[in-house]
Formats: sequence, C-alpha cells, structure tokens
Amino acid sequence: MLEFPEEKKQYLNRKNLTFFFLGVFLVYVVFFTSLTVLPLYVLELGGTEYHSGLQSTLFFLAAVFLRLHFGPMADNKGRKIPLLIGTFAFFTSALLYIMADSILVIMLIRIYEAVGLAAFLSSASSFVADIAPKGKLGRYMSFHRFTITVALLAGPSSALFIINMHSFTTWFGINFALGLFALGILGLVKVQPLNVGRKFSSRELMLYVLKDNRLWPIFLGMLLLSFCYGILFTFVSIYITQVTGISNPGIYFVYYSMAGLLANFSAGYLSDRFGRLAVSLPLVMLMGLGLAVLYFLPGRPEILIISSVMTGLGYFGGILSLIAWLIEVSDLEVRGTVLSVQESSMDLAIAAGAFIVGSASTWIGLPVSFIVVGLAIFCLVPLLAYKKKELLKSLF
Repeated sequence: MLEFPEEKKQYLNRKNLTFFFLGVFLVYVVFFTSLTVLPLYVLELGGTEYHSGLQSTLFFLAAVFLRLHFGPMADNKGRKIPLLIGTFAFFTSALLYIMADSILVIMLIRIYEAVGLAAFLSSASSFVADIAPKGKLGRYMSFHRFTITVALLAGPSSALFIINMHSFTTWFGINFALGLFALGILGLVKVQPLNVGRKFSSRELMLYVLKDNRLWPIFLGMLLLSFCYGILFTFVSIYITQVTGISNPGIYFVYYSMAGLLANFSAGYLSDRFGRLAVSLPLVMLMGLGLAVLYFLPGRPEILIISSVMTGLGYFGGILSLIAWLIEVSDLEVRGTVLSVQESSMDLAIAAGAFIVGSASTWIGLPVSFIVVGLAIFCLVPLLAYKKKELLKSLF
C-alpha cells in the first residue's frame, strides 16, 4: 500500500476525494450538456447553424478573458474559491436558460456561464496535481479525466432523451438541481494550502508563463485537439439529425465517451512509462482522422461508431498525456496560471472551430467542412514533428 506524507493524508482520504470527484462529475454533467443542448435550443428558438456556432464562440472567448483573473486567483488564493465560483456560475446559468426567450438572451447567458468555464476547470486540475504523489501524476490525472469522461457519457445522451420525452425546460431544471448539489459537496472538500514563496501579480504570472518556451509545443497539440472538439460538440448533433434517421444524436457521445474511458485508463500509464510525446502525437492524428470520416456518414450509419471511437480515443488520450506533460514542466508557483492558459488556449481553438465551420458550412456544407479540417489536422501533426527534428528523435 502506498504511503503518503502526513500532511497529504487528509487530502487523499476517501471521504475528501469522494466529495471532490462527485462534485467534478456533477459540474461536468452540467457543462457537457450545455455544450450539446444549447446548439439545438438555439435552432428551437429560430436560429441557424451560424447562431449555434456563435453562442459557442462567445462562451469560449469570454472564458479566455475571464481566466486572466481566475487563473492567477488559483495560485494566489488557493484552488477552492475558484472551484466554488465556477460551480455557482454553471448551475445558476441553467436557471437563467429557463427564462430565456430569444437568441440574444441566450448569448448573454453564455457569456455569464463562461465564468464557470474560466474558474472551475483549471482549478480542478490544479487540485489533482497538488495532491498527486511523485511519479503517479499520470495515473491521478487518469482518474480525474475518467470522472470527466463518465460525466460526458451520462450527460448529453440523458439530456437529449429527457428533452425528447419532455422539454428543454425540464432538463434545465435538472441541471440547476445537479449544480446546486455539487456546490454543497464541493464546499466540504479540504484543499491543500499552497506552500509557495512570495505571491505574484496576475500580470507577472501571465507573462512568466507566456515566455516559457517549454510550454508552447504542448499548447500546440492541445490547440489542434480542441479545434476538432469545438466542431464536434457544436455541429455533430445537428449533422446526425440532418443526414440520418437517428432520433437521439447523443448516441455519438456515448460511444465517444466509452472510447474516452479506455483512453483514460491507458494513456496516463503509457505516458508515464513511454513518455508524453510518444503517446500524444499519434492520438492527435487520430482525432483529426475521426473528424474527417464523418464526411461518409450520410447513408453509412456505421461511420457514427467509427468516428466516435476514433475521436474519443484521440481527444481524451491526447489531452490527458498533454496535461500531465504540462504539469511536469511547470513550477508549483505558477501551476494554476499555466493550467488556466492551457484552458484558454483550448477555448480559443474551440471557439475558432465552432465559428469557422459554422461560417464555412453555409458555403460548402458540414460534410466537406469535416473532411477538410480533419485531414488538415491529420497531415499537419507529422509535418510539424518533421520540422522539429529534436522532437521526432525523442520518439525513438
């Protein structure tokens, strides 16, 4: 049995970890269902694919600016305050959606909900990194990502089923209740104090991170994965509804999440053993290929399973190994800021993916958009590795 330093035992005890991971699960259920349900709700209110992409773009862009505050807060004030602020923003947004009656109101609520995205995600990852024993970071991050994947597996498909049986309002009410419960149990979590030297200003922390050249190759891999992710979560439900007879497009995310569970179990261990780059590079390529094959979905429903498994393995395995790599090369004093920059760079890519494909689809259609973007990602990754010969050599 593993032995931990005495000061870490209270944070690693079963009760504390149960509260934390249950809270993470519930918050991510709220988050993932908003990603998949809101594009459809915008169409329900009379919007178009362009408006569906725009709400995602506003959501993620707002989070980028808000992290300029919440990222350094996690380093200066500790992880718990932004965890609670983020949870509050997520569940109160669900209540506001019940009262929304126009696309403009939806856009404004999405900007407010971005507080949850900015405050919660990187703080949760920072908490896990803080308590992980030496040499076990990949495995601890695996369990964290496993919890997130289970939320994705349970959330969107359940939401779309309930919406089909009842209404959007019913699901927003359920989201409110889930978020309120999450706030209560996360309030009970004991968070490890930060044993760092002097505290830095938000500007100093951001400049230090942005000037660290070791981080940018990792950020680039995350940008490529997130660009595809933004396209999937904004448009795949719409696309499946348009070109197949499947009544619940959330089934895509069931297979996607099941593949993600496999990736979470294996990628952390494999990247601990064989290196982060050797694991993450092929997975980024797999994500692009999984997006590209959606071109063949009309008339070929089996492509749904193939694509969802490929993108699930590629995204979850790639992100897990890249986050572990990022934490390894960053200092404790700036870890919260590094992870907030990571989330912001991902959000920019997600927003760009949603906006670019939302705009392009009005000209070339979703199928062509999928294959062009997917093949570009698939080919770009080995090209970048070839240009960076020192990275390529580290694979062998």
